[in-house]
Amino acid sequence: MSKTKNVNNSTKKVTTKQLNNHTITNKRQVLKDLKNMEWNIEFRNVAQKRFYKTISKKDITFCIGPAGCGKTYLSVYHALEMLGSKDNSINGIVIVKPLVEADGEKIGFLPGDVDEKTAPFMMSFYYNMEQIIGKNRLEILKNDGVIQVIPLAFMRGLTLSDKIVILDEAQNATPEQIKMFVTRIGDRSKYIVTGDLEQSDLKKRTSGLEDAIKRFAGVRGVGLASFKEKDIVRHSLVKRLLKRYHDTFTIIDEVSAEKTISMWISDEEILPTDGSLETSNGIDYKLK
Repeated sequence: MSKTKNVNNSTKKVTTKQLNNHTITNKRQVLKDLKNMEWNIEFRNVAQKRFYKTISKKDITFCIGPAGCGKTYLSVYHALEMLGSKDNSINGIVIVKPLVEADGEKIGFLPGDVDEKTAPFMMSFYYNMEQIIGKNRLEILKNDGVIQVIPLAFMRGLTLSDKIVILDEAQNATPEQIKMFVTRIGDRSKYIVTGDLEQSDLKKRTSGLEDAIKRFAGVRGVGLASFKEKDIVRHSLVKRLLKRYHDTFTIIDEVSAEKTISMWISDEEILPTDGSLETSNGIDYKLK
C-alpha cells in the first residue's frame, strides 16, 4: 500500500522519508512528526477500504480473514494515524494477543520480562509499524510506553482510556477472555479485533472471536468486517497454497511423500482441478 501526497490548506504534509532527514531523540519530536505526516493510503481492494472505513467509524470492530489480507497493516496504520491526529485524545496504542502457541506452550514458561516474553509474538506488528514511521520513531514510542504490549491474560482489572487497542489472533481467545477484554474499554478508546477462524488453536473449544461476532452483531458502536481468499495481497502463491487446505482437497495417506514426488516429476502427473494451479490472472500454469 503506498501513501499518496496530501496538501492541507494550511500545512503541507510530508512523507516518512522526508521526515527522516532530521534527528529524532524524544517522544515529543516523534508525535510532532506524526502530526505532520501524510496519512492517505491506496487500498488494494474493496474489502480493505471497507475494513478501514469501519474501524474509522466504530468503537469496536471485529474482523475475520485469512493471512495476507492486510488486517495487521491497516490496523496499525489507523492506530498511528489516530495517534498523530489533533482531532482526538488518543495518547497510546496497546497491542494484545492471546499468547498461546499451537503446541500449548504458555507465556509464563518463557524466559524474561513481559517485553521479552512477548517480543516473538509481536514481530508482525513491529515490522508494519517500522515500515510506516521508521525504526527510530518506533523504538522511542515503545521505550516511552506510548506503544504497549499487554498479554490478554494480564488485562483483568484494567480500564483502557484514550487508547487504540488491537487484539490480534483473536480466534485463539475463549468467549470468557473476549468478554473480559471488551469490558476493559474506557472512555474515548477504540478496539480493533482481528483473527482467522480457520487457524484456531483452541482444538474443540468455541472460539471467542466467532462467539463475539454472533453475539454482538447489530449492537450500536460495533462494526463487522471480513476478508476472503481473493482479498489476499501477498504473493499470489499464498492463495494457491490455501486452496489445498480446503475440505474439498483430500490427501491420500496411502501414497508416501517419495511416491508423490516421483509422480510429479515423471509422466504420471495428475493435474488438480481445485484451482491451485491458477495464477493471480486466472491462467493455469502449464506443466512440462
